[in-house]
Amino acid sequence: MPNIQYSMVVLFVEDIDKSKKFYQDLFSLEIEHDFGENISFKNAFSLWQKKRAEEIIFKSEREGSSNTNKNVELYFESEEMEVVWEKIQKSSVEIIHGLKEEPWGQRTLRFFDPDHFIVEVAEPLDHVVFRMAKAGASEAEISHKTQLSPQKVRDLLKEAN
Repeated sequence: MPNIQYSMVVLFVEDIDKSKKFYQDLFSLEIEHDFGENISFKNAFSLWQKKRAEEIIFKSEREGSSNTNKNVELYFESEEMEVVWEKIQKSSVEIIHGLKEEPWGQRTLRFFDPDHFIVEVAEPLDHVVFRMAKAGASEAEISHKTQLSPQKVRDLLKEAN
């Protein structure tokens, strides 16, 4: 049985700046990662620009009420992505996309739950950093690809040693 950890809820929003301001002003949430079209609040949840999320997940922007009209994704992480993918393939879930590498280097897979909410399982970002470093990428290359700050990449690599 692969180890899969719940991480957060991701809300797909029409206006990332407006939503970011709303949640920061209302709850004083601290931003952990700001990738422009995707923002993670520390110990909370994440916002993702809806149009960009749909392009990444479905390879195009959805029109009207396609497969799902729910603007939320449940986000899980696992260090055992191949094992998770094998388990998903053997199940009867409706797969959105199989195991793939996203533009920022993270390996992900997505499927629908019984109520057609999107479920994502992804490798933790620190493992993306470790995997890229092991493959010979420099700190600058890792920072550029993952959009993590150079200092964050250094800190993660230092923790690993």
